[in-house]
Amino acid sequence: MRNLKIILIILCITLFFAKTLNSKIIIRQDKDGKVVITNENTTFVSKHNKRSKAYSSNYVPSYIYSRIKHFAKKYGVKEKLILAIARAESGYNRFAKSNKGAIGIMQLMPETASQYGVYNLYNVDENISAGIKHLRYLYNRYNKNIVLTLAAYNAGETAVEKYSGVPPYRETRNYIKRIFRFMNKPLSGYNFASSSSKSKLYKYRTKEGRVVITDRYPSKIKKSQISIIKNY
Repeated sequence: MRNLKIILIILCITLFFAKTLNSKIIIRQDKDGKVVITNENTTFVSKHNKRSKAYSSNYVPSYIYSRIKHFAKKYGVKEKLILAIARAESGYNRFAKSNKGAIGIMQLMPETASQYGVYNLYNVDENISAGIKHLRYLYNRYNKNIVLTLAAYNAGETAVEKYSGVPPYRETRNYIKRIFRFMNKPLSGYNFASSSSKSKLYKYRTKEGRVVITDRYPSKIKKSQISIIKNY
């Protein structure tokens, strides 16, 4: 009875502000039986239900879905791939923020976002657009290899360069597997172990003239000044 009173009080307050702000309020019950009050129309993307079990219990805000569809078409990237990435990255939550500082639906790092002229990382259009453009850039850089593209999106280009393939990070490998699972697509026998069997040693010269040899890719040094001296 007490819980009912609390819900009614919250509902009254919500409806008052909704009327004041001229917003549309939606009241629904989620799959766990909890009452959800929101101003966002959250709908199930039914078109994926028949084609992929991965989306059978996944809800996508209709506006976010429409923007993903729009920008995927605009930049020539498969809509199904972007939906899977957005689901894995943020669960379609525009306010998501990781402990590493990645923000928004496509979980962009501020440094990456700035490369694509993003002003507000929490803006749905800016976030999705920049995320897809960055994905397209990685896809072209890695010669249309989707596995390396996803590895770079998750772990960064430096890590992919260092290991000449998918880094031996559990998080990154599970991330790639999760994306393929969401798309209901096999990994085509890709052997992660083979990608980390070799690494590289990099050689470069500092401004002071000191020669440095390291197994970590020197991302702050110009590529023209870096040479690979050994595979091991």
